[in-house]
Amino acid sequence: MASRRIAIIGLGEAGYEMHLPALAQMKNVTVVGACDVDEQRRARATGKFGVPVFADLDSMLTAVRPEVLIVATPPETHAALCLRAIEQGFNVVCEKPFVSSLDEADTVIDAAGAAGRRIALNHEFREMPIFRSVIEGAGPASGEDLFFAQVWQSTDIPQGVESGWRGQMQRRTLHEAGVHLVDLVLGLFGEQPVAVWASMTNGGAMEGGSDALTVVSLEFTGGRLAQLVQNRLCKGEPHYLELRADTRTASYRASFGGRARIITGLYRSTKPSVRIEYGTSGLAWREIGNDRTIIARNPGDPRVAATRRVLEKSLDAFDTGGALPSSAADGRDALEVINACYTAADTGQRTLVARDSTLRPGLSRSGSTSS
Repeated sequence: MASRRIAIIGLGEAGYEMHLPALAQMKNVTVVGACDVDEQRRARATGKFGVPVFADLDSMLTAVRPEVLIVATPPETHAALCLRAIEQGFNVVCEKPFVSSLDEADTVIDAAGAAGRRIALNHEFREMPIFRSVIEGAGPASGEDLFFAQVWQSTDIPQGVESGWRGQMQRRTLHEAGVHLVDLVLGLFGEQPVAVWASMTNGGAMEGGSDALTVVSLEFTGGRLAQLVQNRLCKGEPHYLELRADTRTASYRASFGGRARIITGLYRSTKPSVRIEYGTSGLAWREIGNDRTIIARNPGDPRVAATRRVLEKSLDAFDTGGALPSSAADGRDALEVINACYTAADTGQRTLVARDSTLRPGLSRSGSTSS
C-alpha cells in the first residue's frame, strides 16, 4: 500500500500531544507538513517528530500536497478550515467540538457532499477500550435492552483557569469537555434524545454566566433516560469521566483516569469479600448484583492510542467508502443536543431536540457512509 500523505494544522494540545504521536506509530503514513502560527510550537514539533513545519496553511499547501488534512485548531476556526480543505480536494479529520453552529455544520456537510469529500471527527473517547466495551456490551448492536445511562465528571477546573480557547469560553462545560459525555450517550443509545431538561449554574462562587455545574436529563424513545452531570468545582477526588449503562440483564461501568483499589469487608449484609480493582488509565466492568467481571482496561496512553484507532479507521473509510468511526453528521447531532440543553437551562423548560439531522439526505449515525 502506498504511503498516505497527511498534513496537520494546529500544534497545540490535540495536534502535538495526540495526533503527531498517533501518526508516528502508524504504518504507510507520511506527515508531509504541520503548521501553527506559534514559532515555539513549530520548533518542538519538528524537534520531536521531525516533520516539516510551516507558519500558515497557505505556505504549507504551496509546498506540499496532502491527501488528508487534520484540523486541530480552536473550534471557531474549524468550519473555514474544513471548507478550505474541501475546496482543495482533501478529506478531513477534524477535532471536536466540530464547529460553532448548526448553520456552519450544514454548510460544511453540504460542501463535502457536493465535492465528494468526507469529514471524520476525532471523538477518540468512543475508541478507548473501556468505553468501546460498554457501547458494545449495552449499545444498539448488543441486543441488550438499555433503558438508563449515567455519565458524570467531577474536576476542579472552573472557568478561566485553563489557557487558550477553553479558558476564554464563558459557557463552555458542554461544548468543551461535555462533548465527550454527550457523544458517548448518543453512541450508547444510537439516536438523538427526543427532549432534554437542564440546569446550569456557577455554583454561587463566580460572577457571570459560567456553567461550572451542569445537570442534564435526556429523554430517548421507548421511555429510556440518561443523566449527565458535570461538576467543575469539585475539591474532592477527581473523576474525569465515569459511565454507567443499565440494561435489563446487567449494569455496565467504565471509569476513566486510573483506578487502583483493594476493597474488603461486608457490603449490604453479603458474605465477606475482597475485591481488587486495577486499571492504570481506566477500567470497565460488567456487574450483576455484587458479581463483577472486568471487560476492558485502557492502555498507558489512552488518548493517543484511541486517536490512532480513529485515524486508522478514518483513513480506511476514506479509501473504501466504508463507515467512519465518527462523522460530521455525528458532530452535528451532538451540537444540536448541546444547543437544546442550553435552551432548556435558559428557559427552565423541557426542550424538544430538533430532528432535522435524521431527515437530511445522506446523513446518518456512525455506521453509515455519510460525511
